[in-house]
Amino acid sequence: MLARLLALLLLGSLAAPFAAVAASAPVAALPTKPPGSVAILLGLDRVRKELGLSSLQRAVLNDIRSDYRDGARNIVAKAAADPAQKAAAQRQLEVLTERSNRRALAVLNPEQAAAFKKIERQFLGAYALLDPEIQQQLALTAKQKQKLAAVWAHYQREISAVNKAYEQGEISHNARIRELSDLRYDQSDDMLERLTKAQYAQFEALIGRPLE
Repeated sequence: MLARLLALLLLGSLAAPFAAVAASAPVAALPTKPPGSVAILLGLDRVRKELGLSSLQRAVLNDIRSDYRDGARNIVAKAAADPAQKAAAQRQLEVLTERSNRRALAVLNPEQAAAFKKIERQFLGAYALLDPEIQQQLALTAKQKQKLAAVWAHYQREISAVNKAYEQGEISHNARIRELSDLRYDQSDDMLERLTKAQYAQFEALIGRPLE
């Protein structure tokens, strides 16, 4: 349980720029890609060590991560309180993240890319269920996907409410972090509950053992 909690907390840091513009943004449908930044995940020392990254690869990834953080901060800083502008900022962040992810993955050789895919899923935990490839491997039914979408929409509304309360000064920064962490933990459990026992066992096997 502790390992899963740590993974959820890490996921929160990977997706942090999105939370900054999510308070008034419309609730989106179930995404087809898990949240988070590949460049930031590849910045973790234990991930770099596991993949055996060279000094040159590390330096290039450092630059990509810096570019991503600067770009995300710039988008968030310009985002206004208007819901339409927040939605536009959200789309800009998604485009920035997708571009940054492609750049970061291009630094890896084929063996490292395959190993990283497994590591990424370990950190994502239940959020890996957003990956269409995982959904196909688990043979999720249309009804299960609908239930996942409903869970996603519910918690996006809850997360938006917490962010809005923070923006309006109703809760502190620490309270916001605590509530968002609790919501992500609950969301993870609710997503996993949509699986059958056989699917859950298969999912655990697909995710594999977390890094030490």
